[in-house]
Amino acid sequence: MRIPTVFSLFALVTATFSGAASAQDPRDEMYGKAVHAFFRGDVDHAELLLNDAIAAGSVDPRAYIFRGLCLSRNGIEAGTADFEKAADLEINGARKVVNVGQALQRIQGPVRAEIEKARLNARLAARARSQEMGKLSGGADGLVVPPKNDPAPAPSNLAPNDPFNAGMTKGDAKAMEGKPKNTPPVDDFEAELNGDAPAMDDPAAEPAAAAEEDPFGP
Repeated sequence: MRIPTVFSLFALVTATFSGAASAQDPRDEMYGKAVHAFFRGDVDHAELLLNDAIAAGSVDPRAYIFRGLCLSRNGIEAGTADFEKAADLEINGARKVVNVGQALQRIQGPVRAEIEKARLNARLAARARSQEMGKLSGGADGLVVPPKNDPAPAPSNLAPNDPFNAGMTKGDAKAMEGKPKNTPPVDDFEAELNGDAPAMDDPAAEPAAAAEEDPFGP
């Protein structure tokens, strides 16, 4: 009874691994074969496999990078469009996480610099879009602070038709013109000592004048 049990377990494990292998995306399989062909030096075959994977709908940025590497045999500019597409997919459109840096470990020289330039431009463009969205949504990055206006002067508590209200507001002081009405009396004695007292008429002269006008006087 133990021998059939062992064979049953072996069959179950084999079926599990077979199912996992068959579940692999055929576009990923074509990409893997293309990478092996590229590093073997069979660039033409690698390009054909990558064309098939991309035509089948692959959104793996590495597929575009290696197709760009194949095209760059005729000059780096020939692969620039694929490098830019790969960078955009890496930042915005990749449906699964892939390690682009690890795939590029064996790629060096000017073509690697062109790939990194495309990746940097894609990151900067994504950051600019994020900041713009923050401004439109009023987020912390795009919070617009309105300018601070000076407070309006307080309204006057005087009547609007008051002739003394011209140019005055509440709390404003206005200088008074002319001499104040309530001037304290001057001490005549002190003023006389200081020489400032006004001249006074002689009181003895007034009866004499009155006597001259008296018609009944002698």
